[in-house]
Order: sequence, then C-alpha cells, then structure tokens
Amino acid sequence: MRFPPDAGLARMLESFGLTPEAMLGHGGEARVYALDEQRVLRVYRAGTDPEEVDRRTALLSELVGSRERVPFSIPQVLDTVPGAGRVATVERRLPGRQLTEVLGESAGEARESLVRAYLDAAACIRDLALERPGYGDVCRSEPILTETFRAYLEQRAARSLAAAGPRFARVDPAALARALPEPKDGAFVHLDAYPGNMLAEGGAITAVIDFGVVAIRGDARLDPLSATAYLSPLITPGATEADGAVAAQWLSEHGLDTFYEPARRWIAAFWSAAVDDAGLHQWCRSVLLG
Repeated sequence: MRFPPDAGLARMLESFGLTPEAMLGHGGEARVYALDEQRVLRVYRAGTDPEEVDRRTALLSELVGSRERVPFSIPQVLDTVPGAGRVATVERRLPGRQLTEVLGESAGEARESLVRAYLDAAACIRDLALERPGYGDVCRSEPILTETFRAYLEQRAARSLAAAGPRFARVDPAALARALPEPKDGAFVHLDAYPGNMLAEGGAITAVIDFGVVAIRGDARLDPLSATAYLSPLITPGATEADGAVAAQWLSEHGLDTFYEPARRWIAAFWSAAVDDAGLHQWCRSVLLG
C-alpha cells in the first residue's frame, strides 16, 4: 500500500480504522481524532520522545484526582499506543468545541461573557492539586527546579532567550524575574491556557486541554495573566482589541492588573525560543524588543 509523506500517521490511522476526516483538532504537539462518542486518539508529531508522552500521562494521572475541584473537564489518558514510528494515546473525549471557533461565532455581550469565562477558567486551574516541592518544570526531560520562584523565572527566561537568537541578547532575564512577586506557595500552572486550548459550549468553558511540557509549579496568577496576554491576534487569530479590554477589566477586578506588564514580558521571554511559530515569535519580539 502507498502512503502519503507522513506514513507513520497514515498507518496509525489505518490501524484504528480512521480517515483524516475524523480529525477534531491539531496543535504543535499532536493531532486529535474522534474514535467514538467517548474516546479520541491523540497522535503525536513525528519524532516525539515516548518518555515525553509518559511524563504527560503521569502528570494527568496526578491531576485527575482533583478534577472535581474545577468547573471544567481535563484530559484523561486511557491507553498508550506505540507503533508505526509514532506514539499515540487513547483519551476520554471532552465536551465542547475550541474556544477560538466559538469566539469567532460570537459578538456583543455573548462574546464578552465568553472572554470572562475564559479568564475565570484560567484562574481556576490553580485548584488542580500538584504535590511537588519547590518550583519549576513538571514535564520536561531536563527540568529547571528551584527553591524560589524568582530563581526559576530567571533561569527559564535565560535558557529561552539564549535559544531565541542574538537580537534577544540585550534582554536581562534577572530583571524580568525581579519584576514579578514571589508567591506564598506554589501551585500547578498550565502556562499554555490560550483560547485554542480551551473548549466551550453554551457560553461556558467545558474543558481545558493540552496539559504538557510547558506546565510548571509556580505562581497561580500566571495563568490568568498569560491568558490575557494570549488574546493577541498574533497568538490567537480572531482576537480583538475589545477582547483584550474585557480581559484587562477582569484583571483589574481581581487585583492582578499591576502584575500584567511584567508577566507579559516574562511570558514573551519564555516563548522566545519558539522560532518555528512565526506569529508567536513576532509577538515575543514586539513585547521585548519593540
């Protein structure tokens, strides 16, 4: 049988009796296909280290014990499926559609309500229990782990900026870290809770997805702060200035507005190494370099 260029993906789909039309969504890490009404197949990109998938599965297994604390569903891995040079997982199918799609169909008060629901969900992520000492990465193969959060902020920013290219050499990671507060305690931080990683239905956020390699134990305030930053058209196509204004008002109402600009700058440093994502990298340059 002749396969298209991505032969591993084609073989994986064939083994489950799926066609490309079954795809529900995709991102930088994986493509997700509907198996039935209760399950999906998540096929990771070619070259994904199986140990990375194992770390994500372990993280989700730890978090799923506290999923009743949050008003939305989170992924649950049912099985891991190696084969055809690819790694895949069978997971529970979650309710709703990508928030980016739902926002595109919304206007006026309904859209404003969705943006507020998005920020509410980002703020609730902290209620997922992650019992780890200190601060740092929870899914990376070479994690940065520190006793203080500011130490983590500086080291992670420095590592990303070093990989971002010579233009970023003038950005001081220590200054970025000093501009943010030291939390009283650590909490689980998704750190990639942008509209494409949330599902919505009936005006409510029904699920948060794509828990993975960028997740950390850190300051819980980073999720709503970064969620606001991600409402840039360079990161979330279709996002508007009005969406950003609604999010800024939400931050003000919750006493987070004073932290927004330093958090936005650190988030830009964090993602600066993502040179293969043109829109995201352009946003990082605009925030840090002007």
